[in-house]
Amino acid sequence: MKTKRKHLSSSKYERGMAETHVCGSNLNNAPRKILTAMWDFEQCDPKRCSGRKLVRLGMTKLLRLNESFGGIVLTPTATCVLSPDTDRQLMHSGGIAVVDCSWAQLEQTGFKKLKFHHGRLLPLLIASNPVKYGKPFQLSCVEALAASLYILGEHNQATEFLNKFSWGHQFLTLNKQRLQSYAKCSTSKEILCCQDRFLEQITRVDSSNTESYADIYAELDNQILADSSSSQCSSSSEDFTEQRTETHSPTDSNFGQQDSTVIEGEEINKVITKQIDTLVSSFERTKLFTECGKNWDRFYKRNGVRFFKDRHWTTHEFTELSSLHNRTPRSLLEVGCGVGNFLIPLIESMLSISKAGIDIAEESCVSKTNGISRIYACDISQRAVDILDERLKEFPVKCNAFVCDVTKTYSLKAALSSLNSVSDQEFNNAEHGVDLVTLIFVLSALNPQEMFTCLCNVASVLSPGGRLLFRDYGQYDHAQLRFGRGSRLFADRPSYVRQDGTLSYFFTKDELANLFSNAGLSVHRLHFVHKETRNVAKDLCVQRVFLQAVCEKPAS
Repeated sequence: MKTKRKHLSSSKYERGMAETHVCGSNLNNAPRKILTAMWDFEQCDPKRCSGRKLVRLGMTKLLRLNESFGGIVLTPTATCVLSPDTDRQLMHSGGIAVVDCSWAQLEQTGFKKLKFHHGRLLPLLIASNPVKYGKPFQLSCVEALAASLYILGEHNQATEFLNKFSWGHQFLTLNKQRLQSYAKCSTSKEILCCQDRFLEQITRVDSSNTESYADIYAELDNQILADSSSSQCSSSSEDFTEQRTETHSPTDSNFGQQDSTVIEGEEINKVITKQIDTLVSSFERTKLFTECGKNWDRFYKRNGVRFFKDRHWTTHEFTELSSLHNRTPRSLLEVGCGVGNFLIPLIESMLSISKAGIDIAEESCVSKTNGISRIYACDISQRAVDILDERLKEFPVKCNAFVCDVTKTYSLKAALSSLNSVSDQEFNNAEHGVDLVTLIFVLSALNPQEMFTCLCNVASVLSPGGRLLFRDYGQYDHAQLRFGRGSRLFADRPSYVRQDGTLSYFFTKDELANLFSNAGLSVHRLHFVHKETRNVAKDLCVQRVFLQAVCEKPAS
């Protein structure tokens, strides 16, 4: 009875394979299908997972995580590339399995749970799936299975798998030459030699042409956050004074009319429409918001202090920071401190220490910081705070750096109150607070629905008359217009996700004014900042749009 029940509950895959074998027995020379299977770590949206679709279609078997597999296993942890002569027999006897996991979470994936003996890597192939299109090596489940089937001689089954996806034929077209060359090889060594030739071709193309637009833009984005006197990037902007009110909106006819690289209004609408037509799924969106801190931890683990340049422009942009040099004690809090790209240059300026390394006696340095009684810095990433702590050891200045998720209600005030420092006890008095809070390119990195909470947290720690110094991306900034398909989070809000899982948002002036006002802050200054960022070496010029503000907490 138990055996009968087990047979009746057989999977759709097993029933499909049984039907195939029965039909095959009635046909002369009918080829037997290769067994395919997958382990799923459930890190991706099941509705968009190509492996899950194959399982639903009965073409691939879903393995339990503790279930062993005796055939070829395609996994990024393998150390050996496919070897056609030896692996072809292994494929026919045991089949091919793939591991479905997120490329962004490889380090956290429990590959050790899986039971197999024949792990293999695929050679260089280009992804054609919508999520990783154009990326080398980063294939989806169906692409990996189809590629291995093709290389090992099962062309028809590979094509059958890919035909189940609207973009599947692109994979064969995009990798036609590579797949045909790999299929002619006999050993792993020959495949690696073949791969080296293709890698060499890619290198030659990259060196003969200009860099990809994404790479050039990433460099420009770093430069725009650096000192405006950088030798590689010349920027021009309006004079940053309180009287500057005649700033042009990015949709104004005069904005950027002298530069042919500016995207016109009609083109902007086309770009935005394409972004809205291919929104990130609700599953992925929720996952991104939940793992915001983890994504920033991974970001700083990869990049350390190398990604962003130190921001030496802040004292020029915000006159409020110059008051820190006087003898009146002031307190400063940087929200979203990262690895100190804002704070370190500011401390260097206060201590009159140049990057060349001028030796100044510690007593002299401390005497020059009388203008600040307390310095605080917080970030959602523990790794960023740890790096900042290491950098701060070079300076004779007391700074309390701590981890804080400013999207949680009252989190900032609670974190400041809990700091175990004698000088911090003043903060517990209602009449005391922080004189200056900086929010530089931070609000845009949050879930739009949690931005108001962040600003309320800032307002709660400001002393009466204290000021918020703000700068972030403006609507239709060049960064917004270069986001591609599958990167926009909401149809009605310009919120986007980068490839590393971090977020970006592009504000309008009215939107920011309302956010500040609703959080209990009075707007002292709020204006557009238009910059023309030019990379002379690469002959590229782009228009940048930022919003800059100074807000004040009313005395009442």
